[in-house]
Amino acid sequence: MSGSVQDQSDRDDAHLRSLGIKPELRRTLGFLSNFAIAFSFISVSTGSYGNFSIGIGQAGPAFFWSWPIVIIGQFIIALVFAELASHFPVAGSIYQWSKRLSNRTLGWFTGWFYFWAQVVTVTAVAVIVGYVIDGIHGGPVGDVPFLDSKDPTGLTSMFTFIALGTLVITTVINAFGVRLLSILNNIGVATEILGMVVFALVLLFFANHQSPSVLLDTAGTEAATGGNYLPAFALGMFMALFVVYGFDTAGTFGEETVDASRQAPRGVLWSVAISGLVGTVFLVAVILAIPDMSAAIEEGQALGFPIATTIISVLTYDIAGTGITVGEFYLFVILASVFVCTLAIQGAATRMMFSMSRDRHLPIGSIWGRVNARFKTPANAAIAVGVLAALPILVIGPAGGFSVSIAATGLIYLSYLLTNLGVLAARLRGWPHTPAWFNLGRWGKLVNVLAILYGGLMLLNIAIWQDPNLFGAFGGEGRAVTNPTVDTFIKPFGNEIAGLPPWPIFETLVLVLIVTGAIYYAASVRGRAADVEGDLATGEATIG
Repeated sequence: MSGSVQDQSDRDDAHLRSLGIKPELRRTLGFLSNFAIAFSFISVSTGSYGNFSIGIGQAGPAFFWSWPIVIIGQFIIALVFAELASHFPVAGSIYQWSKRLSNRTLGWFTGWFYFWAQVVTVTAVAVIVGYVIDGIHGGPVGDVPFLDSKDPTGLTSMFTFIALGTLVITTVINAFGVRLLSILNNIGVATEILGMVVFALVLLFFANHQSPSVLLDTAGTEAATGGNYLPAFALGMFMALFVVYGFDTAGTFGEETVDASRQAPRGVLWSVAISGLVGTVFLVAVILAIPDMSAAIEEGQALGFPIATTIISVLTYDIAGTGITVGEFYLFVILASVFVCTLAIQGAATRMMFSMSRDRHLPIGSIWGRVNARFKTPANAAIAVGVLAALPILVIGPAGGFSVSIAATGLIYLSYLLTNLGVLAARLRGWPHTPAWFNLGRWGKLVNVLAILYGGLMLLNIAIWQDPNLFGAFGGEGRAVTNPTVDTFIKPFGNEIAGLPPWPIFETLVLVLIVTGAIYYAASVRGRAADVEGDLATGEATIG
């Protein structure tokens, strides 16, 4: 490092020590790398590819307006998180923020929910890699669909093989080099932004099939919700809800960022802002390029990939005589983005596991909270996250693992809400006494309240399940997609289990985590003598 960078790193390390944390991770990330990791976690291209079907299928092209609503709401939450990242640029983000500003119990459960949500999200994005490769492959193997065909080893399907292979590669990268992680993220972000903007411009200029007025067209989707469009729009909103989160990752990489109190909050805010801008342009371009809206809606309702179908069908220009069309090249851009997205989410989950284990707040924490002496990375935690993310793929299959991730999204919104409640309680007690580089000042309480109101409404939308008798028009068939029941997809090793209850997966997962977490917390975290010493080491002794 140059002298000035080294001096700044020394100040960053001194800040960590003032928080009761021993600096151990390698500090090499600048603003662009910090931003890139958070942007890659959000990954508009990955989310739009995987979730466009929900938006267009459930709410028609007018679902587009849910995108700016969610971007604005998440940016409000990002403002709160940016201030927290400026005060506490520490691995573990919302776990650390919650425990320091509210109390150790709320902080622990926030981290517990968020950690498992991240793990299952890693599973889901690794599964999407298989879907993209299937689109590139372009056809079955003999009479068998490509993803169902045997893998090269003959032991499992190509779907499982690709998903597990992705996890092996991302685990190795996360375990043995934050510098390599940042380089790949930087390349991935450049590819994603340029790719999406270029494709959007090409679609707008050369493949425009719809009038801009189509953005106000519900396409009759309200018929499925009793003629009321609001419940249909609430379903279509899931396209955006399933994409725009993870921006706190810029804070969780704070211990590895130079000038973290300035650059981490910038990474939080810019990741949401740029995602919102790029997503707006891209979604408008894709919707206007759809040649047959009815067919796209029908494909969306069948949980296909209408965004890929549209681009491939309208961008048929051959690239320099290679036989690869512009539309087919889009899939390669998506493949790179999905891989980098998997890498970034696993990196965030790894640091959450490391942070909680460093406090001895997870089972066998002495192992997961260890830093590799050579690479200065939480290598053990990275390997553990990779193994945990692989388990749903092995036990209930790739498609089942993807279904569980729907509930994981709800857990992330729940974790964000708990964090905001804890921060508001701290503000009412006078926090912050000393402003950080980024601070909301007198607007802090108002922004916090708005974040809680928005987060609560979104969490309510996520929690509704299919039950018209209970939820009326909001509980229609579309809720079988956004909050499926456990009896519809839990099939260990491909075997159906008779008698599984028709419980909604989100509420079931929350209940399971509360029960298991409460048992572990009571037995191994709360009230231990070792825990008291650990609290002093991390600064928890200063909270109630």
